[in-house]
Amino acid sequence: MRCNLCNLWFNPPALRSYPLRWLLLAGVLHVALTTTIFVIGHFQLLPSAFDPNGIGLTFAIDGATYRRLASEMATHWQTYGISPWLDIKSPLHARLYSIPFAILGRLLGHNILAAEPLNLFYYLATLIVIYFLGRELFNARAALLAAAIVGLWPSFLLHSTQLIRDPLAITCLLSLLLILVLLLNRVFAWRQVLALGVGGALLVTVFWVVRGNMWNAVVVAVGLTLILFSFRMIRERKFMTGNAVVLASIILVMLFVPSRLESTTLVGHRPPATPLAIPSASQPAPREGVFTRAINQIRDRRAGFRFYDARESDIRGDVQFANASDIVRFVPEAVVVGFMAPFPRQWIEVGRYGAAGRLLSGVEMLVLYLLYVAVGICLWRERRRIAMWLIFLTATAGLIGLGLVVVNAGALYRLRYVFWIMLIIIAAQGIYLTTRRTTSMKS
Repeated sequence: MRCNLCNLWFNPPALRSYPLRWLLLAGVLHVALTTTIFVIGHFQLLPSAFDPNGIGLTFAIDGATYRRLASEMATHWQTYGISPWLDIKSPLHARLYSIPFAILGRLLGHNILAAEPLNLFYYLATLIVIYFLGRELFNARAALLAAAIVGLWPSFLLHSTQLIRDPLAITCLLSLLLILVLLLNRVFAWRQVLALGVGGALLVTVFWVVRGNMWNAVVVAVGLTLILFSFRMIRERKFMTGNAVVLASIILVMLFVPSRLESTTLVGHRPPATPLAIPSASQPAPREGVFTRAINQIRDRRAGFRFYDARESDIRGDVQFANASDIVRFVPEAVVVGFMAPFPRQWIEVGRYGAAGRLLSGVEMLVLYLLYVAVGICLWRERRRIAMWLIFLTATAGLIGLGLVVVNAGALYRLRYVFWIMLIIIAAQGIYLTTRRTTSMKS
C-alpha cells in the first residue's frame, strides 16, 4: 500500500488514471451519507437534529423553507403542467429542486433523498472544478489532494446533502474563478472565446440570482483579474485580444445583470430586515455615492444580525458601525474573525443545539489553522504565479468582508466555505512542496 501511494503521489502518469475512480468513490460516499441522513430523519432517530425529510434542524434550518417551496412547485407542475410552473415566482435553487421532486416525488417523497440527484451533481461538479483549478494553478497531485480534502470535509459534506442555495453558489463562483485563472494563464483562440465568454456571463448571472448578497466577491475577483491581466500584457508586451474579449464580456454582464434581474435575496422569502435580505451594493439607492453605498451596506448588514436569536453563537455582536471610522478601526479584528473564528474557547462550550456541532467545528478549525501554514509556504514558494494571487486575494477579501458583517458563528461558518476552498487549493500545493522536499532530503 505504501508503494502504491508513493507511486500515485510522485508519478504523474499513474496519477492521471485515478481522478475518475476517486470521483466515483466520492459519489458513492455522498449517496450513502444522504441515505443515512434520510433514514435517521424519517425514523426520527435523532429528532433534535433532523426532521422527517432529512432537513438539518440546527445547521441548515432554511432548508425547510426551500423544501416547502420546491414541494409546492413540484405539485403545481404535476397538477397544472410546466407553463404555470414557469410563471411561479420562486428562488432559482428552489425551482431547480422542484424538478427532481416532480420526477421522483411520487416514489421517494419530497425530501433530501429525492433531491439527491441535484445535490450529487453540485457536489461532484464542485470537486471537478477544484481539481481543474488546482491542476491549472499548480499540478495534478496538488489538485487531487485539494479535491480530496474538500470532498471529505465533514461539515461541507453534511451541508451538501441539504436543500440550500450554497452548493449552487459555490459551484458557480469556483467555475467563474477557473475561467479567470485560464484567462491569466493561457492565450485563447477565437474558437475558445465564444464558449468561455458565454460560460463566464452565464456563471455571473446565476451567481447574482442565487447569492446576490455575496455579489462583492464577484466584483473583487473580476477587478483583480483586470489588474493582473493588464500586468501580464504589459510584462509580455502583447495585447491578447481573445482573452480581453472574454474578460470584457464578463465585466459587461456583471455591470448589466444586477439592474435587470432580481436576486434571490431580494425575492422576499426572508424577512426583509434580516442581513441576508439587504440589497447588494450593485443596486444603489438614489443619490448615493459608491463610497457611501459601501459604508451603508456594511453597517446595515452587520446591524441586521440582531434578528438572529442565537446570542450564544455571536462573535462580537456588541459591535455596531455608525460611520466609516468605526469600520476602519474594526478591520484588524475582522481579519481575525474571518480567518480564525470560532475561537478555541467556543469549541468546548455547549451551545443552544448541544456540544457536538461545537466540537466538530473545533476539529475543523484546528485543521484549518494547520492548512494556513501550508498556504503561507505555498505563497512564498510559488510567489511568481499571478493566478495564485487572484485566488488568494479573492479569498482574503471575502473572509475579511464576512468578518466585518457576520456576527453569528453558524452563518459565518457556512458562508466561508467557498473562500476556504480557495485557500485549501493553495494549501494542497504547500503540502506537496513540503512532502516533496522532505522525501528528497531522506533520499
